[in-house]
Amino acid sequence: MMSAKTKWITFFDSFCIILLFIAVGACLCKAQDQKSVLGELKIEGECVERLILLGKDGNSKWFDKPGETIELPVGQYQLQESRLEEGYVCVLGAGIENKWITIAENKLAVLKVGAPLKQTLEVKRRGKALVLDYRLIGIGGESYNNNDRNKPPKLIIYNGDEEINSGRFEYG
Repeated sequence: MMSAKTKWITFFDSFCIILLFIAVGACLCKAQDQKSVLGELKIEGECVERLILLGKDGNSKWFDKPGETIELPVGQYQLQESRLEEGYVCVLGAGIENKWITIAENKLAVLKVGAPLKQTLEVKRRGKALVLDYRLIGIGGESYNNNDRNKPPKLIIYNGDEEINSGRFEYG
């Protein structure tokens, strides 16, 4: 036979467990009711296959084949990576100025990224050699590379309309 003290402890333990379940259930219901506030980001640019944005909280948001606009939780983000059709990639990292994009409720933010692309070539003389610095620049000023080694870059030199020389670069 159980003593009165043992019955009281069993009753108290059961009561505490029931209260714990009620508290956990209430917290879960409250968490489900709190939806994160979303804002919209308009992408001005073309041919974007993947977009990775880094939030100020350190979390990355991935978007495969984003449309003209994407929804994001309100906050600040910066472009981390952009992949375009044909294998062109822009990866931003330390030492590169990358502006913060502020996503606010009921206000459309704009990100310029992707095509149309602009080709630039800077030629410098170093002794008897010419140093060619080629860059492919996106609509937002981001720089793209294509790591496809099957299509090495080609150079054609013209004098007016006359082709003087041409060739492909070798990697390595």
